[in-house]
Amino acid sequence: MKLNTFKKIAGCAIVVTGMFSCQNGDEFFAVERYEKMIYIISEKDNNIFTAEYELTGGGESVKTLPFAISGSNPIDKNVHLSVEYDPEMLYNYNNSNFLDETEKYAHELDSKDFELAMEYVDIKVGADPNYEVGKLPIIIKENILERLSVDSTYFISLRIKEAEPYPVNEAKKNVLYRILKKNKYASQKKDTYYTSLGYIDDGYFSTSKKVMPLSYNSVRVYVGSEVFSNEDSEQMILNKAMKITVGADNKITISPYKEKSTVKVELLTPSDDPNDNSYAYRNEYKPEEMRFYLYYRYDIGQGWKIVRELLTSEEMKKEK
Repeated sequence: MKLNTFKKIAGCAIVVTGMFSCQNGDEFFAVERYEKMIYIISEKDNNIFTAEYELTGGGESVKTLPFAISGSNPIDKNVHLSVEYDPEMLYNYNNSNFLDETEKYAHELDSKDFELAMEYVDIKVGADPNYEVGKLPIIIKENILERLSVDSTYFISLRIKEAEPYPVNEAKKNVLYRILKKNKYASQKKDTYYTSLGYIDDGYFSTSKKVMPLSYNSVRVYVGSEVFSNEDSEQMILNKAMKITVGADNKITISPYKEKSTVKVELLTPSDDPNDNSYAYRNEYKPEEMRFYLYYRYDIGQGWKIVRELLTSEEMKKEK
């Protein structure tokens, strides 16, 4: 009993300038210890927020830009804010990161290519005291997303225009809202790799290939055993990349990545004879296996090469 009594007394003996008494710490937590300020949520070390838009074949895709209020306690007043275009944000980003390397500059998404779903963002008192976040839906049509190059960076530059009743955090009042895309086969936010096994003519090859989303049902990948590098020039990509498109029946077609591509690539017809070495490569995608079965030929300036290839998602391998 004496020991328990001593512990209780010791627990109540903490005195901070005589302000708090021993009442389970309620008085301490009732005091706001940080200034309440409105800000845009973004990455810790910069003012970038990344949104990955999903391509589904629908008319448009929606993601949200989040806002929050600093402080140790829930808000006691409703928050109301609006945003506007920030003309300096992207210029400063490109200038500070790339200087004269203009080919590396990020691009601004034109205002006509996206829509802010609401004019104002509100955060209501008591709506969710444990997670007080306001969300601004930003809508982009899928045909716009499909036109965005997977080799370029795209931003929407925004800043808080007006906000009340708390002050705005000047260090986090603006944002570069980065746009990435994904489909059921690949993602830009998290690099997607497929294990590639097969034969070029009669020679066996095995490698790992980066696959990138283009539209809701198409991806970009290099031909044969060619391997993509982030340092590859535009011309190298045009000379090595093909586009795989998956139909509603999971049958595939292939084509050069772009009209100005220099690579030549053609789908071949596999044999119906089970004893033929092309029989298993039916030019189809099997969702349950997350695998492409490919039979094609390509020419990147060294003559035609015939390819039998299995492309299997490495995510599937991890699950196993």
